[in-house]
Amino acid sequence: MQGLKQGQGKASACAADSVSLEAADLRAASGKLASRRIAVSELDSDTIAQMWSVFCGYYADISRDRFLADLHEKQFVLLLLDSGDRSVQGFTTIQVLQRHFAGKPYLAVYSGDTIINEAYWGQSALQAGFYRFLMGLKARHPLTPLYWFLISKGYKTYLLFSRGCADHWPRYDRPTPDHVLGIIDQLSREKFADDWKPELGLLQFATPAGRLKEGVAPVDDAALAYPDIRYFVERNPGHAQGDELCCLGAINAKTGVSYVGKLARKWVRRQLRNLGA
Repeated sequence: MQGLKQGQGKASACAADSVSLEAADLRAASGKLASRRIAVSELDSDTIAQMWSVFCGYYADISRDRFLADLHEKQFVLLLLDSGDRSVQGFTTIQVLQRHFAGKPYLAVYSGDTIINEAYWGQSALQAGFYRFLMGLKARHPLTPLYWFLISKGYKTYLLFSRGCADHWPRYDRPTPDHVLGIIDQLSREKFADDWKPELGLLQFATPAGRLKEGVAPVDDAALAYPDIRYFVERNPGHAQGDELCCLGAINAKTGVSYVGKLARKWVRRQLRNLGA
């Protein structure tokens, strides 16, 4: 997840449709995010224009037409809205795939374009909303293996993935099982064809498909002190040029326990702050 200091700073420089004043609530911005899941088919033009305005502020080598084509391949969007004025400050797109591997069915949730304005970094609305979606899907299909299929050109997205899925691959501390390699290969070939380089585990696009603008979330020495970030950089040395690392995470009981535990710790911290107020 990447972003910008003042929300509309660089985004206003994009060649985007003007956003109608009716799209934003007249209430003041709160600086706090709330998430809302919505079907792509239910998005209105003002919301899409706000999404594009946020997105194009952080990525180079993109076009509005390609953004829209990618959006309309997905079934859902998790919108990240300022809880005060309800303006769009980030989002992630979601596609649910039903597939078979080695004769057995599985579900894969592919998360596509993901962005958060830098003024809202450090909040947990994206994680909470996305994991509610994943756990709800798992509850409806308890006997079918469920995976999160992620492609990542930014270490922040990979960090969210690695910290959120107890069973995730590739990872620095253990090899990737053969069946996971097979599923990654199957999904990557299906969605990206010749841009998928299985010997590298990367997407390398013949036609540029978007890269972070220079200076957005650079990998510094402090970040490299974390082994999972260091691993991401080593596995994907071309990330700054837009190469994507293909990843798979299992959504299972461990994920549920971890998610509930994080919610409980957050509740306890909030209660302690209230007691100290």
